[in-house]
Amino acid sequence: MNIESILSLNRTHANIQASSKKRAIEEAAKLIANDMLGLTADDIYNCLIAREKIGTTAIGDGIAIPHCRLRGCTEIVGSLISLQEPVDFEAYDNQSVKLMFVILVPSEVVDEHLQALAMLAKSFESPDYRQLLASAATNEELYRRATQTP
Repeated sequence: MNIESILSLNRTHANIQASSKKRAIEEAAKLIANDMLGLTADDIYNCLIAREKIGTTAIGDGIAIPHCRLRGCTEIVGSLISLQEPVDFEAYDNQSVKLMFVILVPSEVVDEHLQALAMLAKSFESPDYRQLLASAATNEELYRRATQTP
């Protein structure tokens, strides 16, 4: 599994404005729903927020990976979003989040869900990769940089 297998240009968004974690997740839900037939922004938002209530999805270094299993989702769906201004995700390192990689998976999928999370965590280990993504100015640039192997 690689980033390109779950991410599309249509679900890659640079410099989205959000004032809080909830607003960032709400914007992500709207953007994903615009590209996915059969999934609503409300369903995506509610599922992601329910997961976030269990514990933060911030992994440190300004990165969050909001994720959930969602009824009606037929394949693993990724969405990469850079935020115009970092927002507080209650990260263990106290760094505000600048980059979110949202993952939606079918409700019955377990192994692939864990593989996707592990693949992203490994990719985001690289400070150079994180900086490349955070500095992308356009959706196209963000997508191109994200799909390059870190």
